[in-house]
Amino acid sequence: MRTITTLDTQPTITRKTSGWDKTGWALMLLLALFLFIIASRYLTLNPEVYFPEQRDVYAANPIFLLMHIIGSMLAILIGPIQFLSRIRTGRLLNLHRWLGRVYLLGILIGGIGGLYMAQLAYGGVITRLGFSALALLWLLSGFMAYKTIRNKQIETHRKWMTVNYALTFAGVTLRLWQIIFGVSGLDFITGYLIVSWLCWVPNLFVALWAINRK
Repeated sequence: MRTITTLDTQPTITRKTSGWDKTGWALMLLLALFLFIIASRYLTLNPEVYFPEQRDVYAANPIFLLMHIIGSMLAILIGPIQFLSRIRTGRLLNLHRWLGRVYLLGILIGGIGGLYMAQLAYGGVITRLGFSALALLWLLSGFMAYKTIRNKQIETHRKWMTVNYALTFAGVTLRLWQIIFGVSGLDFITGYLIVSWLCWVPNLFVALWAINRK
């Protein structure tokens, strides 16, 4: 007989959604749409949309590039929908499940593509380690989210999905940090070395804070 942890046998406590939660969700969705639009340009495989330092690398690896872009686009857009409490219960539960399957498929495809492209990242060892760590944690947390839901560990599954989407959101924070660095006058290579870690490590801490807060 399978043992279910005490955590997952406890009734889920329904917490009233605050104005801050609604504002945060709306901002998350808006930024996700921003990344979706930005990333869609890469689907044309037009070298003019690639940043110059990686133009030759991207042009030489279109399959893995497209895997990463398409998988990321699916995940970044589906993620905010899955956080809506109303979609996780009642008549919309099946929709939640099917969107979850597509989301995790996006993580698998995008993560494999991202891990491959990380080995070719501009900036050398530092950026390659940063993006490789991100891709591996992205894949691992996606696998754990899948494993826990298969074992009907609902609350643990939600925690892993929170972590996973925080890593998915690295695509957004990367671009926001690049804008900040550009405005501050920081040279591109230094900014890129920093952002290969800064785009996802703070996200991970925010996800852990959000999990503990609940």
